[in-house]
Amino acid sequence: MTRIGYVPLHQSLRPPGDRRRFSGYAGRRGIDFVVVDDWRDVDVAVVSTEADLLRWTSAPSRIKMVLDLPDAFLDEPVSKRTRARGLAKWVAGPLSKPVLRHDRAMLRLVARADAVVCSTPEQAQKLGHHAGNVHVVLDDHSEVTPMAPRSWSDRKLSAVHLVWEGMFHTLGAVEQVLPGLRLLAEEEGVVLHLVTDRRPKRYMNRFLHHEVADVVAHWDLDVQLHDWDVETLESVGRDCHLAIVPVVRSDPYALGKPENRMRLFWRLGLPVLASDSPAHRRAVGLAGVAEDTLCGGASDWSQALRRYTSEPAACRAAAEAGHRAALGPYGSEAVMAAWDGVLASIGVQP
Repeated sequence: MTRIGYVPLHQSLRPPGDRRRFSGYAGRRGIDFVVVDDWRDVDVAVVSTEADLLRWTSAPSRIKMVLDLPDAFLDEPVSKRTRARGLAKWVAGPLSKPVLRHDRAMLRLVARADAVVCSTPEQAQKLGHHAGNVHVVLDDHSEVTPMAPRSWSDRKLSAVHLVWEGMFHTLGAVEQVLPGLRLLAEEEGVVLHLVTDRRPKRYMNRFLHHEVADVVAHWDLDVQLHDWDVETLESVGRDCHLAIVPVVRSDPYALGKPENRMRLFWRLGLPVLASDSPAHRRAVGLAGVAEDTLCGGASDWSQALRRYTSEPAACRAAAEAGHRAALGPYGSEAVMAAWDGVLASIGVQP
């Protein structure tokens, strides 16, 4: 029997990056694994980005290693922040010693891995220059209850309600949508719901706190904050008209992210307006959603908001097409099959 170990993002397995990726897949498939920090007593190791990459680069060849890299780290420009990462991760705990170039150390681990998992075809192409066995696997959203698209009349609300969800470091992307939201608020009234961590850690995700309420206080909008959990996201989504998924298009790292949040909102039966990115463009093409739901900048956001809050038929069509895709080609079985393929590629039958 193949013994599988997993190096998680957190020992509790509670982060979405654990629940929605390997540990969630293993649970649904009934695959036994143990949480590990080294390769003793295992034959296969699935390694997250919180592993000690220095140690795992030296894992013996008998250990079949799967490296899960869901973010576009190869697109991240070199900066003071990236140069400090090797020291920060040593101070915070994941690394056994500091490294000057964390990105180069990660590439060495990519080269050592027997399979590398990423989130987009664009990432896969770039990783293919460093690894010979690369797979694209999106997040599994089976923990979120699917909701059929609703008509505007089902909501009976006095204002347009929009929802955004995400981590604090992506909140700045909402700034580009604010001019269009303010114009809309003058005409119809707007409530923007943010489902997030209201007091996220400031340094290395461990020390001190940001206050999201302070950040949004100057937005000049009715902003409602909600602590992130699955039940809250479902509840908020049930009463909203639209979801927004902006990204900072000038940031290659953000622009290279996958379409996971679009898929999540489509699963909730919501039409989605999103920044124009390779992943989002691919998603609307697969789903058959109109391309004018993609926004290149503030002007596009204003136009899209105006159209999709004034044309219920267009809004419903976008929601229905996205919902079909979320449960079909983007559904949980497709994600499970992708992970099956990852394990099969290293000789492990699920």
